[in-house]
Amino acid sequence: MKTKFVLSLLTALLFNFATSGLFAQSIGVDHTTMFGIQMALSLVPLHLTGCLADGLNKEIWIPGITEKFFPESSFINEARNFDAWVDNNAINLQEAGIDPRVFVDNEVYPIPIVVREDTPQRIELKRFDTENTVHINAIEIEESTGKRESVIEGHRRSLQLQFSQLAAHNWAPTKDTPFTPVLKAKGEASALGTGYKRITYADILALETAYNMMSVPKEGRVLVLHPYHVSDLQLQDMDMYKTFFSTNRLFNFKVEIYSETPRFNGTTGVKLAWNDPVSATDAIASFAYHKDSVCRAKGTADMYYRLNDPEYRGDIVGFNMRGIALPINGKYLGAIYSTKA
Repeated sequence: MKTKFVLSLLTALLFNFATSGLFAQSIGVDHTTMFGIQMALSLVPLHLTGCLADGLNKEIWIPGITEKFFPESSFINEARNFDAWVDNNAINLQEAGIDPRVFVDNEVYPIPIVVREDTPQRIELKRFDTENTVHINAIEIEESTGKRESVIEGHRRSLQLQFSQLAAHNWAPTKDTPFTPVLKAKGEASALGTGYKRITYADILALETAYNMMSVPKEGRVLVLHPYHVSDLQLQDMDMYKTFFSTNRLFNFKVEIYSETPRFNGTTGVKLAWNDPVSATDAIASFAYHKDSVCRAKGTADMYYRLNDPEYRGDIVGFNMRGIALPINGKYLGAIYSTKA
């Protein structure tokens, strides 16, 4: 018999024994009859939550995946949270047709009224599925907080990794435009032997200048550096590196470090598609954005399991989660890419 069932049964016995006399007196029935009725009712929720049946309680497992899904140290947190806009695993938005004009020292009244023609948008959240894992006794794991968290952590980490890769790819600009600057690193071959040309502080200052020319608010700028680029900057000026490393600030950018940044075509300067194969012309990149120009959203999560699998001689467990990470208006995204030396 399961441990949690035994504990629940003992709790029900003690509670019903202590209260059945009071309830029996209140409604005018026999004490024994009232105790029997209470015990029968006590078994109903136990059966519904899986305590009497062979199975796992998803309500215990799934919060371990969804709660605090985005680590505080992740660049994913530097974005607008659109969870409130999620309905049936889709985001319902309206794309603004025009921005309103601003009148300075207006002397003409009434102020003109412009009807904004919005285009309804429904964006389906993507589905992320983890590989199934086999465990000897999933029911025993469920009853132990430490063991359960150990199993959940692996699935949560895999989901976080895939979601971060999607966000990095989507939040990087596709190509160089007036509102999405894509710059080519001008340094020589990296002294680290990475095979790519190095990035310099001058390159990042050029990106900073491009953001200034677009009048992007200084507060909220984020720069996600590829680890190779971080090392290039460290070698170029150790004192300056120590300063931005300790403050997480470089010029007006908040600095994050992430290894799975999107690849660019080193010849055309265009971002490669999500599943493009590796090519000799591939270039590594760091990317930037303003936190109000990108969004993230998390939908539902679910758990799947099969107990006592005869083939694997164990219990099989897997999870999925719905989510999306997208640019909002296609503006204020930037990148610096390094071609091969």
